[in-house]
Amino acid sequence: MVKVFTLVSAEVGKAKEVLSGLKKTGLEVYPLFGEYDFIVIAETVDLKTATATILEKIQAVKGVTRTRTLVGAEI
Repeated sequence: MVKVFTLVSAEVGKAKEVLSGLKKTGLEVYPLFGEYDFIVIAETVDLKTATATILEKIQAVKGVTRTRTLVGAEI
């Protein structure tokens, strides 16, 4: 399993619309205060599926301007 944490920035004034769009993806979504507007958490079977999730679900939401993804690691 691959767990990814994607930090999301939204267009100014579009946070509610972006939140609505992110919730429709079925992923865990949490609003934030600070440099990023949301964190989206996804658990996928492999890195290829994680990449598809980021590109096709998260970045495809209208109003998303920037993402930064962190991949969970096993130590």
